[in-house]
Order: sequence, then C-alpha cells, then structure tokens
Amino acid sequence: MNPLGEERDFLLRSIKDLEAERAAGAIDEETYATLHADYTARAAAVLRAIERGDVRAVTAESDARAGRLRIGVWVGVVAFAVVAAVSLSFALGARLPGQFVTGRAPGGPSGMAGTTGRAVAVLEARVRANPEDPRAVKDLARAYLAQQEYAKSLEQFVTLTRLTPDDPEPFAYSGWIARLAGLPDEGMPRIEQAIAIDPEYPDAHFFRGVIFLRDRNDPAAAIPEFQLYLAAEPDGPQSDAVRQLLAQATAAVAGDVPSSTRP
Repeated sequence: MNPLGEERDFLLRSIKDLEAERAAGAIDEETYATLHADYTARAAAVLRAIERGDVRAVTAESDARAGRLRIGVWVGVVAFAVVAAVSLSFALGARLPGQFVTGRAPGGPSGMAGTTGRAVAVLEARVRANPEDPRAVKDLARAYLAQQEYAKSLEQFVTLTRLTPDDPEPFAYSGWIARLAGLPDEGMPRIEQAIAIDPEYPDAHFFRGVIFLRDRNDPAAAIPEFQLYLAAEPDGPQSDAVRQLLAQATAAVAGDVPSSTRP
C-alpha cells in the first residue's frame, strides 16, 4: 500500500478508536472534539491528495497540524486525568497541589495560593500583550497553579521551558503536573531535566522522591532525593512533611512498612 493509503487507513482507525474511547469514558468531550476535528480534517486532506496524487501537500499539512495540536491534546488529557489524581492531595495529607513545595519558589503576589480572579485576568492580559515575556508567562503559570487550574498552568510552564531553557522551575512543575494526572513516567524526564539544570533545586528532588516512593515502589531511591531537599530547605514550610516521607522511605527499606502506603 502507498503512504497515502496507509495514512488514510490509520486516520480512519483513529477516528473509530476515538469513538470507542469516548463511549468508555476514557476522554472528555473537549479532548474528543479536538482530536476528532483534527483526524477528520487530516483524513479529508489525505483523500483529496489521493485524488490528486500529491503526497507532499498532505504530508506538510499533517505535520503542521500535528505540531499545533501536540501541546493542546496533552493538556486536555492531563486536565481530564487530574480530577482523579487530585484526590490524593499532593501525597502530603491536607496540602493541596496548588501550593508550591518551597516558600521561596513562587515569589511575588502572583505565586500565592490566594491569587484572585481579577489578578489572574491582569496576568492573562500581560501574556496576551507580551507572549514571549518569560516573567509574564511564569507569573501566569504560577497563578494558574495556585488556583488549581492545572491544564492552564501546564500550558504556560511548557511555553516557559522554551523561553527559559536554563530555568529548572518550569521543567519541574510541568513534570509534577503530569504526575498529578497519573502520568509519572511522562513527568519524570521533565523533573530530571530540572535537576540537570540545577542540581540543588529542592522542588525537583521532592517530586523525584515522591515518584520513586509512591509510583515506582523504590524507597531506596527516594531517600537521597528527600535528603537533598532537606539539605536545601531545612526549615521550609514543607520540611516537616518531607521528613515524614523520608521516615516512611527509610522504614520501607528496613522492611517495616510498604513504601506504597499513603499518608
């Protein structure tokens, strides 16, 4: 079969699979609509190209649409999955995911959990006016996170990884949001990238430790991550909670309790 025929068949199967996923409740309506519109448009382009015998046109069109949708679709999946993951309450009991791990991380009023809707609107206007301004994008990402607008926060943090590739924060927090959505294997490479940028960035070590302890059942690997966090933040607002996690990991290594036990 020629490449156009293979692309046509792939897209038709994808549309059928998408219908089954929606019927099973695996994706929400917004994500379904986005993907269905994309697959349908690409299938139509392939059929037109088959009629014309023009391979290059449909390849270019498909690649362009795929690039535009890549982040948007992942955000949609995370937004859907995070509803269930958020009930885990950040693996620290009463503390919610909208709060930063360290007291110093957010910085400024836009990073506080009490950010008002009016303040967020101001930050959104700043980003619309200056979409390439890293400070504006970071402030908006933090504000969305503080309000538990996870999909929106993720989108801004992902943008920030492009604008400020030497800043560990957007890599760490985009990875953590993925973990909250039940995708720890998707989030870990971003968290590890944050550590590669700044080996002393405490939040990334906390996130990595939680994934090792809770998701990979590897308390021995979690212990040094929590220790590195505490070395950087011995008296931080979450240090006591991290000490509890460190104690759990240590006990699990000693064989006293299972590492998957959640607080």
